[in-house]
Amino acid sequence: MQISFAADIPADRYDAIRQASHFQRWIARSSASFELRRVHVRDAVMFGTRIGFIFLEADALHEGNPVPKYALLRGDAVSVLVVLRRPGEPDRTLLTCEPRLPVGRSDILSLPAGMLDGGTFSSTALRELAEEIGADLPVKADDLIELTRVWTTPGGCDEEIGLYYTELDISADLLAKLQDRATGNADEHEHIVVRVIELDALPSIGMTDAKTLLSYTLYKQRVSEGQTAATR
Repeated sequence: MQISFAADIPADRYDAIRQASHFQRWIARSSASFELRRVHVRDAVMFGTRIGFIFLEADALHEGNPVPKYALLRGDAVSVLVVLRRPGEPDRTLLTCEPRLPVGRSDILSLPAGMLDGGTFSSTALRELAEEIGADLPVKADDLIELTRVWTTPGGCDEEIGLYYTELDISADLLAKLQDRATGNADEHEHIVVRVIELDALPSIGMTDAKTLLSYTLYKQRVSEGQTAATR
């Protein structure tokens, strides 16, 4: 199999692209499922010092027939549905309100989430909760429970996202501090506002992303089956 690079990609970046974990994984998976004859890297975006998004074109066959040839490799991600509990009150959850240039909207509400960047699903989940919600949210790795893992857009992108939830008893003081809190990683140009809403209001927040609605649906299914931490 031949790997080539677009003329405007610096030659000193070739090895980093070949060695990027999401590129190597894609090569391994695709080679096992297809006759992968040629891969042409059309672009690679740097995230600081590491390789981020990779856009490629592949010459690949399945059972002797060509398959669609373009793929965006961005690696894996994780999200967390945080269920906030207070005695005698409805369960609440935390959403982030953040500008999303790819969909042309500045007011998207969704679950806190982020890319793995070489970490594990659980370590990334804790990092993203600290960055997007706040370091005072008392969640530990052992508190995170996996709902499922899904591919978001397998027709064009390799991203696999791990959906997690955690149930947290919270004080009235911390609950008040979380509402409308401004957060985000300044180095990554994130401008986030935290929203606290009733959990069962989540399906009515308007246009959102798949991970948010799917996490809610799977969590409520577990509740109905008596399988969550709070019901065990």
